[in-house]
Amino acid sequence: KQAYIAFSQSIAAAAFEGVDSTPIEGFEPEAVDEILNLRAKGLRSCVLLPLGYRDEENDWLVNLVKVRKSKDDLLTVID
Repeated sequence: KQAYIAFSQSIAAAAFEGVDSTPIEGFEPEAVDEILNLRAKGLRSCVLLPLGYRDEENDWLVNLVKVRKSKDDLLTVID
């Protein structure tokens, strides 16, 4: 799954250009492979990266206060 190496660069580049993106694993790879004829090209899908622009006028979440976990709740330090 080294696609995430390229995806991290793609997500950063998209953000720089003002384009929203997020990796998606919750899909049926076999169906995507068939639709895009990936197997014939020696490829298979493992993650998708949709790109687009948010609709701020109709996005009811855009102005909500963001809730973030504390660093202590999110991270475990291993010594």
